[in-house]
Amino acid sequence: MMEIESKSTFERCLREGINIFTGAGFSLLAKDKQERPLPIGDDLRKELLIEFPRSPQALQLPQLCTLISRSRKDDLDKYIKSRFNVGSFSEKYRNLEFINPKFIFTTNVDNLLESVFAGSPNKYLNNASLNGVSFQDKAAIDYIYLHGSVSDEESPLIFGDLDIASAFSNDPKRWNYFRSLMNRYPTLFWGYALRDAGTLQAFSDAIEDNNKKNSWIIVHPGYTSEDEVQYYKSLDLKIIVSDTESFLEYLKKFESSPLISKGVYDNPLPEHGIPSHSDIQHRAIQDFYQGATPNWSDIYSPRVAKLRHYSKIEEQTNRGRNVLITGGPATGKSTLLMQFAAFHDFNGIKLLLSDISTAKAQTIVTKLSETPALLFVDNLQTSIDALNFLSSKKNIQLIIAERDYAYLSASNANFLRKNIEIIDITALNEKDAQTVIASIPEDIKARKRYSLQEGDSLFELIERNCRTPSIKDRFNNVIDGLRKKDDTLVQLFLMACYLHTCRSITSMDVLYYYFDKTHNDYKEIYRLIAILSSSLSEYVGEFSEENQDYFAIRSNLLADHISMIAPIKDLAKMLITFHHNVPRFCVPNFDSYKRRAYDARLFERAFPKVEDGKAIYDIIYRKHSSPFNLQQKALYLSRRGEHQPAFAVIDEAISAGGSRNWSIKNSYAIIKFRANIDRKDCADVRKALDESMDALEQCHAADTRKAFHAMTYADHSLRYWKKYRNDSAISYLEKSKEWLSEEADEDNRIGNVSRLLRQVNRVLSSAK
Repeated sequence: MMEIESKSTFERCLREGINIFTGAGFSLLAKDKQERPLPIGDDLRKELLIEFPRSPQALQLPQLCTLISRSRKDDLDKYIKSRFNVGSFSEKYRNLEFINPKFIFTTNVDNLLESVFAGSPNKYLNNASLNGVSFQDKAAIDYIYLHGSVSDEESPLIFGDLDIASAFSNDPKRWNYFRSLMNRYPTLFWGYALRDAGTLQAFSDAIEDNNKKNSWIIVHPGYTSEDEVQYYKSLDLKIIVSDTESFLEYLKKFESSPLISKGVYDNPLPEHGIPSHSDIQHRAIQDFYQGATPNWSDIYSPRVAKLRHYSKIEEQTNRGRNVLITGGPATGKSTLLMQFAAFHDFNGIKLLLSDISTAKAQTIVTKLSETPALLFVDNLQTSIDALNFLSSKKNIQLIIAERDYAYLSASNANFLRKNIEIIDITALNEKDAQTVIASIPEDIKARKRYSLQEGDSLFELIERNCRTPSIKDRFNNVIDGLRKKDDTLVQLFLMACYLHTCRSITSMDVLYYYFDKTHNDYKEIYRLIAILSSSLSEYVGEFSEENQDYFAIRSNLLADHISMIAPIKDLAKMLITFHHNVPRFCVPNFDSYKRRAYDARLFERAFPKVEDGKAIYDIIYRKHSSPFNLQQKALYLSRRGEHQPAFAVIDEAISAGGSRNWSIKNSYAIIKFRANIDRKDCADVRKALDESMDALEQCHAADTRKAFHAMTYADHSLRYWKKYRNDSAISYLEKSKEWLSEEADEDNRIGNVSRLLRQVNRVLSSAK
């Protein structure tokens, strides 16, 4: 059975344009004038030894041809031309007319392709070596024979690996030109085997990185080992498992599929368009590797490589699916989103947006009308309602980037339950790691290489392979530098980071309220902002208004690490001041802000004294009496070991939010479990733990956010097993396996789901 890796992408290339490189296996279904199959592999060498019996038996084909040509060149040429002059061929070769080959390069010397296209009403071969490359001729297929051809009396016939280095030195202009042709379209290698490794390596090296991800090779199902397949993959070749006849039959399906030519569309939203390489301002690539937010200069740099997840996103996009790129902080989500926006060839309009309101989405739909559009959206959580609306439009396809935990908390969105592929990019493999390390500029690369460890994020790998200060050191250096100038600057910087992590921005209104009577002069606030200009930039976007200025943090990386590395006293002071002074009505994008602003994990670090933490949560609740704020307070108390007060608060949250608020019910189960799992075993403890597991089962059954509840359930099941190792523990683990397996299918790849599933499987295997 034929298998095609990245099938939708490949079929799109067959319709829109592809290079084909043909080797000996391509001509298997052709015969010479005497009805003999054309020789492949070692067959020609054996025939030559019979035809020229005095030749040394041990020589390989290239050396044998060289030796014979020294004394009997005319006889050798006559024999080879008779053997490779095609007399008949399978009619299935004519299926090549149904696809869109732009260039055909061949290392064969036969005239099979000339014979196939001779007299075709739709396509013709243009001998590019003799006539030059065709220009705007849709019927032309430019044909380049690299080892000579029996149809060309002037071309020498070559048998052996293609020597690119030698070819360049002999005729550099010709080969530079051929290389430029190779890189215009994706590539299919057809009829090559491991014995052609030198030729394949040469071709692979000639194809630039932007197209290398779109190269395929056809391998025979009966004669190709797994080791050979791994070698081809090391050359960045995708695999098609098929023989030549089956593949030719497969091409028949394109007879009724119209070949696609790219349309020309005017972009009605140029402010959101993707800039070309020539339109951007360049900066030093060292900034990117030291944690600066990616910009288009980085994206177009050859030092920012496309990693393996790029191909996955491309395949799903070509299937017509929406894609959600997810992963933890500093895993390269925005970089990958921008790379795909820059390099993916889409027959329509490409737009990059962030933080879309429903009103903005309606404007986009109106302006696009029926024009096909590929929308790249950074930050799902701030745009849920807009994305629900946009996903219902048939001419719009979505590629979204968002953190995994933010995705989970928002995953009751309608569009996330249909026609979407979720791709978690957190995990790196060894090949990705090697590519990343090789791309780091030498002037900042560490002298001693750090190898990838399990669990390393992309940023962690980069940081440990650079000899620049760590993110923690850099954050502290920023804080220390600001403190020396004015302690107020520390508060301003931390507040900007805090708002950024909560999907908001810093407005003049927020600043004015935050500083209250201490800095109630706008000129003084602008003076502070000017000092912070290396860390803050002016914001112009969806949440800005004309009546005031807005500012955003320059480094996403620094902002994202506020909860982990900011000085505790400074962090606590900022949070207390903010929630005392700033009214919620003036916080930009408050709907998204409130989902993360009161997170128990942040407050746990900022307020190690429980009384201080309770006090700030009470202030927050008085200003905004949401049951979700009680939920976070309860989780904070539980994390601080105050289980009984946590129970009282979560009960209050359930009363305020209703018994069917499954997020709060999930927290109730967590608090109950944490309160009892480390207690000495007794009937009451076991009963409480079982009730916690039962509550999670109710959440999973009733709520749409299955992965959210399945992961909590699995984590608790593993801890329950460590405590009891009984039949109940086994049943919880088996249910965990069932739920996680449902979430870890082909349409949903969340890193934490896969990690927990592996742990559950290991425990179940050992238990049996």
